Amino acid sequence: MNLVECLENNGMILPDYKKCSIIDAVRTIYNYCGYRYNSENINKEITQYIKNKKHILLILSDGMGSNLIDSLSDKMLLRKNKVTDLLTVFPTTTGCALSSVATAEYPSTHGMIGWYNHNRDRNIDYYTLLFQERYSGKKLEELGIKAKDIYVCKSVMNKLKRKTIALFPETIVNSNFSKFILNKNRIAYNSIEEAFNKAIDNIQKNRDMETFTYLYLPYVDTESHYNGVYSKNVNKVINEIEKELIRLISRKIQDLEVIIIADHGQIDVTRQDITMDFEKYKQYFYALPGIDFGTSTYYVKDNKREEFLQEFKKDYEDQMYIFETNEFIKYNIFGKNTVSQYTKSNLGEYISFCKKGSYFVNTINDTEKYIGKIKGSHSGFSKEELMIPLIVINT
Repeated sequence: MNLVECLENNGMILPDYKKCSIIDAVRTIYNYCGYRYNSENINKEITQYIKNKKHILLILSDGMGSNLIDSLSDKMLLRKNKVTDLLTVFPTTTGCALSSVATAEYPSTHGMIGWYNHNRDRNIDYYTLLFQERYSGKKLEELGIKAKDIYVCKSVMNKLKRKTIALFPETIVNSNFSKFILNKNRIAYNSIEEAFNKAIDNIQKNRDMETFTYLYLPYVDTESHYNGVYSKNVNKVINEIEKELIRLISRKIQDLEVIIIADHGQIDVTRQDITMDFEKYKQYFYALPGIDFGTSTYYVKDNKREEFLQEFKKDYEDQMYIFETNEFIKYNIFGKNTVSQYTKSNLGEYISFCKKGSYFVNTINDTEKYIGKIKGSHSGFSKEELMIPLIVINT
């Protein structure tokens, strides 16, 4: 059974980047904001939904997949202003998808494959978003590694011709990754209400010039992980966002387009957690497993590959599927572009993904934070994880 057959047989979907994707959406927006693309790089279908308004507010609500939006009341702005579904990138994990939003490139180009990554040149396992080494927790700068060494593709947000700001939670506004997304004009906030207030104030202050505002909201993702996709906690966050959108519209800001997307969706965890005996498996690895908790890549020693596969299939035959990485590359899983050498160097020899509803605790420490506590997951191939909404509101 090949990879495609495996996905089809298990109710999962193969990413088809010929359809409207998150890449198409951000390229269209950036093109409007002065970063010019060749016409073949702009999806004409997206231009039916996103217009070139004087003020563009792009809101990315982490983890808010189409499945969640489609479950809302028809009367809610978020539901009735959804114009289409978009395919996000794979792996469906925040570090990967946000890198695609910033660079308007597929993972096959930018190489940021997940929450966990491995750099072969420096033989280091690290957190993509935290910019930390996995074993020690040390900042990569302490180890002589600069942001430009890891984030090799440039963020398009730094090249726009409009007045551009980005709003992030105060805890991450000055992180390496936030600086990579936008190297200046980043604004901190501590609540959804404050985030909208600052976005509105900035647009009104600059009403006589063209603006682009990027607002990152992490709350749906966090609540989904620990309470479930359709939980009361998630619904509370959704209602807060809805309330702020209603208030924003009531301000009647002229020539404003509000565009709302997600980085990925989530699926409820319905199976028992999957764990790995790292004491047993470390003999096979030259680096820690990468990517995330739904899909993982394995860096396996040449002389241990056959034994590793035998043991893995025996231990996880009812929980996870595993294929050679070349199988994923063959079917353009990481994007429709040729896979860059940098992306290849960040991937291991094998990649596994969980059965729907399963969750692999892919960590060597802090397992108590995850085992038995995670109710929503992502980074896999389910429709719930891969399909995100495109919501457009014009004022």
